[in-house]
Amino acid sequence: MFQQLSLFAEKNDDHLTNDLTKCFYQSIAQSGFNYEEFDIGDITFKGGQNESVHRWYRLTPSYSPNLVRFFINRFKITKNDFVLDPFSGRGTTIIECQKHGIKSLGIEINPLLQQVGSKSLLWDINHINLVNNYLEEILNLITKYQEYSLEDIIKTFNTRIPIIHNVFRWWKIDVLKNLIICREVMNQEKYDAIHEYTWLSINKACLDCANIHRNHPTITFDDHHQREIDVYAEISNNLKNIIDDLLSLNQQQISFSQFNSIIVGNSTNILEQKIDHPIDFIITSPPYPNRYSYVHQTRPQLHFLELLEDVSQATEIDLQAIGGTWGRATSVLQKNLIIVPDEIKPYLSYYHELKNQNILMCNYATKYFIDMWKHIKCLKQMISNHFQGVYVVGNSRLSNVEIFTEVILGHLFQHEGFEVEKIISFRKRGGKKRLYETGVCIKNIRN
Repeated sequence: MFQQLSLFAEKNDDHLTNDLTKCFYQSIAQSGFNYEEFDIGDITFKGGQNESVHRWYRLTPSYSPNLVRFFINRFKITKNDFVLDPFSGRGTTIIECQKHGIKSLGIEINPLLQQVGSKSLLWDINHINLVNNYLEEILNLITKYQEYSLEDIIKTFNTRIPIIHNVFRWWKIDVLKNLIICREVMNQEKYDAIHEYTWLSINKACLDCANIHRNHPTITFDDHHQREIDVYAEISNNLKNIIDDLLSLNQQQISFSQFNSIIVGNSTNILEQKIDHPIDFIITSPPYPNRYSYVHQTRPQLHFLELLEDVSQATEIDLQAIGGTWGRATSVLQKNLIIVPDEIKPYLSYYHELKNQNILMCNYATKYFIDMWKHIKCLKQMISNHFQGVYVVGNSRLSNVEIFTEVILGHLFQHEGFEVEKIISFRKRGGKKRLYETGVCIKNIRN
């Protein structure tokens, strides 16, 4: 193993330009796991933005459909198999499985992402003529109510503004007014047959019309922008793309759409209550230990589309999520040092150094790996004899302490009786040589 990595390093001198990169390879080598590198092109969210259905929503931390296809081929997954994605996110794995006629299920703790994924799986071309009626109506109403105040619109439609904090920092008043008109028309019974598609188009427009910069992977406010924002044009274009994509699907793909789904759930607890079928394969990407909150980044849509009753619910979701660090989750984690269970303590290589550097960051990483351990323990009760899976993760750095996620996760799988077949590296993340995207490939030890 050391020899393999040494030979690879000699051929890639740029990988050894700093100590952090060396540490990555040393960590892999010392783990004893088999290692391989693949170049399968861009595996970021950008790949999905050019593909049908996947482009209906942009989640920047998600991976590309090409990566899912890579593992469908590598694992030789057939139409007789059942695929699970326990951290479904945008739903990339399940959408791609549906395109291939493979039965699959996604589990997602964030209700916004669960709705995005579920609605992206409903392929029906029987009522798409209603889209033109919807677009005509919202255009007429936007024009009719152009001089109305936001308060007038709220009264007219008997609704409310989103309960998100500092709502007018997120959207200019005229933009918010037009978004609300489009939402209220969407909810009319006469458009129920196309509700999934109007919902997806408004959901996407919520961010595209907001006063923000869409960075990778976060969003930040753009308080003084001079952009001309046309809500109708955004929604119209989103619906056009959806219709074009639906018409591009073949009849077999459309007919298969009834078999797949994405449900709301927490994959760190009892999976058998959510799944009634042995798991043959997993293709997934859990959150990384990098303090990125999927809940925090979806607040505008969670509130605008009224998926939450009050502002505290988003924090409660983040408390339960793997890697949740937003709001009250942070205050909980910074109180007392989390004591690591003796069973897994040898695997958390960062622990002793990080606890002296920063208790909050140490607790964050430790909660992350304890949550993943809980998930692995649940998973082993549900796998078939020929089970194989891949967990796409990334290393990270907290308070100048390296967190080698792939190696720690591999040890946790091994501890619970899985075989770690190989760790695959796909690419460096974000152009920084110290960040790597890896796939921890596992299988049932009886396989």
